[in-house]
Amino acid sequence: MTEIPKYSCLLPMHHMAIRPDGRVFPCCYFRHEYVPSDLNLSLEDPFNHPFMQNIRKSVLKDEMIPGCSKCYNDEKTSNNSMRTDIFRSPYNFLNLPTDGSKGKVAKLTNIDITFSNVCNNKCRMCGPELSTQWYSDAKKMGYPFEKRGIIYQNKWIETADVSDLTFIKFLGGEPLMEQEKMIQLLQKCNRKNLIVHITTNGTLLPNTDLHKLLKECEGVYMTVSVDQFGDFNDFLRKGSEWATTLDNMFVFKQRYGKDTTTLHSVTSIYNVNLCNQLIEFCLKHKFYQKNAIVDGPNWMMPRNLPPLVKEKLIDLLNKWIKQAPKILQQLDYLYDGKAHYKNIISELEQEGDFGMFLRNDTRLNIIRNEHWKDHNPYLWNELKPYFDDTQLEEGQLEYLHSLG
Repeated sequence: MTEIPKYSCLLPMHHMAIRPDGRVFPCCYFRHEYVPSDLNLSLEDPFNHPFMQNIRKSVLKDEMIPGCSKCYNDEKTSNNSMRTDIFRSPYNFLNLPTDGSKGKVAKLTNIDITFSNVCNNKCRMCGPELSTQWYSDAKKMGYPFEKRGIIYQNKWIETADVSDLTFIKFLGGEPLMEQEKMIQLLQKCNRKNLIVHITTNGTLLPNTDLHKLLKECEGVYMTVSVDQFGDFNDFLRKGSEWATTLDNMFVFKQRYGKDTTTLHSVTSIYNVNLCNQLIEFCLKHKFYQKNAIVDGPNWMMPRNLPPLVKEKLIDLLNKWIKQAPKILQQLDYLYDGKAHYKNIISELEQEGDFGMFLRNDTRLNIIRNEHWKDHNPYLWNELKPYFDDTQLEEGQLEYLHSLG
């Protein structure tokens, strides 16, 4: 196994993450506030922007990089992060050079790309920046945003030599709503040496032409975004239909491989006490699952629960951790659930603002004419005693009382 450095990461040496507004980041986990706004696709060579070059100097010296704080924090809690995963076989599906001098020479081999924010879902944890379906709700919620989601400064995409790429990750929006753009890019690549990773909401399948190109690639990874199963997933990822999502998950597994079809799940206030149900579902159906704690909007973070409720949840999570080895031994399959529960406990130990959650949750429920109480009755009953009319806007308390 390759020795894992203390601070540095391979991604800045080989990678760019491209977002719908044309901005470029060292990776998808890198904190946006540290990245200059002029690092974008209006440049002929964004990969060699001075900021990227300075990051690489820190990588070669194994110096701490402030923008990598998310990975560092995950490692403090669970000794595991995306940074550490890319050094570990078989986790290096990013197809990065992890050994020898090749890993220390800057060369663009790896991109995450989001062609647009066009999407057919409006997930609870999302927003207008990454979903066109969110525009109406965002306006009613008072979120500031611009109706600009398609990469509009695409000089680099049109002119870049992509023959050296060994990895492309397609994100959205919903990337499978942009299949023609995916086809055009893949046609320019050396596909026999290319690994493709598609992160999808599971509502669509690749068309015939895209499927043919994908089968010519060295490997294909399909990651389906699923936060619960059944009707609760349809609530959290509004626009989904669970029956279709489930069928497509098994199609992905059959077409592209059982070991390369995974689920990605987001833990928020809404499902923080139910993660074990999805874990058991994934184990039963032999889906490898990666978990993350919601990183925005801030009001959905589990830390915003009342302190006494958080204490109860921490007790439940600690009990699950003790049971986890027995559960995971039932199936010889990869899973990162134990580390994720430690991350949740760390999140619940942070100070939060329940009023912020209550106001935003109530506003969005009224806008969408829906509620989550029947999907998570335990949490609903725990939170009802904390309703406070001083934290609510006009009409919201009456709405909450009407729910019973």
